[in-house]
Amino acid sequence: MTITAWVLLLLAPLSSLAEDLPRGGLSPRVACLGDAEQSYALYLPTGYRPDRPNPILFCFDPGGNGGIPVALFREGAEKFGWIVVGSHNSRNGPWEAVLRAARALWLDTHARFAVDDGRVYAAGFSGGARAACGLGKMLSVRLAGVIGCGAGLPEWLEPADMDGVPWFGTAGLRDFNFQEMQELERSLRRQGSPCLLRLFHGSHAWPPAKLALEAMAWLEERYTDSVHDEESVSGRTK
Repeated sequence: MTITAWVLLLLAPLSSLAEDLPRGGLSPRVACLGDAEQSYALYLPTGYRPDRPNPILFCFDPGGNGGIPVALFREGAEKFGWIVVGSHNSRNGPWEAVLRAARALWLDTHARFAVDDGRVYAAGFSGGARAACGLGKMLSVRLAGVIGCGAGLPEWLEPADMDGVPWFGTAGLRDFNFQEMQELERSLRRQGSPCLLRLFHGSHAWPPAKLALEAMAWLEERYTDSVHDEESVSGRTK
């Protein structure tokens, strides 16, 4: 990112950067202000408010078709008030390109929108699922949850790196990564990480819309549970 791009991102108010983007509708291509070669699909929920932090879901499709996951998760985004973005540049490797796309998404969305950094989620399919699982480590951030579809972890990540991060996995019954997904669920469960694997009739593919909505609802429940736990601990220590 150039110095000029940094200045534009830092000085432009959130309201002006987001004002031309429709709420309650899918924006098929939003160019990143700091990196013109990077872009993403966007769903900005009707209830989005620039005066308060909003949850965000970063999506990664193995073919760089960011509009596919954004359309898939739009019902949940509208219901729960999440911003959803899908990279058009992240694909099945190389990892340098995936990292560049992830950084571009992070910088641009944080410049345009009011993002709740305590509620950053990631979702992906196939190689994109590996990118989603690795997003926290790539960007040195703590993820609030991951929706991994049709693949597990990248080779440079261990289940221990996901300790405490809620993981909702999906896999088709004929998916060639079916066994890998089952093994990852078992590993996460053994270490006490919140996890759930849902199967569907199909092969190697993004899950049906009803499972996408279920995944977001499950992550919402995990967030609510964590808030209640923190309030209980805080109440006992007073």
